Amino acid sequence: MNTPDDLISPYQPPAAELSQPHEELPRLAPHERSAAPKVFGVLSIIFASIVLLFSTLGLLAGAATGAAGGAANLSSSSDADKLAAHAGVKVLEGFAVQSLILFVMSALLLAIGIGQLRYRVWARRWSVYWAGAALACVAGLVAISLLIISPAYAELFDSASQQIKPGAEALGGSMGSLSAVVGGTFAVICIIFYTPYPAMMLLFFTREHVRASMTE
Repeated sequence: MNTPDDLISPYQPPAAELSQPHEELPRLAPHERSAAPKVFGVLSIIFASIVLLFSTLGLLAGAATGAAGGAANLSSSSDADKLAAHAGVKVLEGFAVQSLILFVMSALLLAIGIGQLRYRVWARRWSVYWAGAALACVAGLVAISLLIISPAYAELFDSASQQIKPGAEALGGSMGSLSAVVGGTFAVICIIFYTPYPAMMLLFFTREHVRASMTE
């Protein structure tokens, strides 16, 4: 016999399993999977390994040269030499920050590439996260080139022009424009080399078929 507690209220909402995820992608057969995750996995591992190697060398070279530049700054006697040493340290600091950003992003990409190669579910999500963060990091690299490295080169060139007596002012103006060209060149290089790959990852790993293929 049913008790009043067993009666279902007409105002009660239908039961639902709240523990289920909001998105449930169908599992595809191996022959139906997209080849894009495996291709991107290989490319991610190769690209990350190369950038990881060069960024590590950049960090080591920046640390060693920064220590040598600091010692040279202490031993400098003239103001021009001190200005040159200070500008050189700022240039190295800018490159060191860029190398640190590339090191961290490359290490993450290496792990994500292994997951892409194995069609992991977490790699499907992190590919999109990494691509968005990488595009933001490219903007950061450009800002460092224009706001830190370029002015530091301008100071370096100014210190060099102060050591030349005749025509120092004219040389300083030309060197200032040269420093802007150097900073702009580094910014363009960052955009050309580091923008296409995360943009392609963001394009492919937001496609339904590619996402449905990564269910391991």
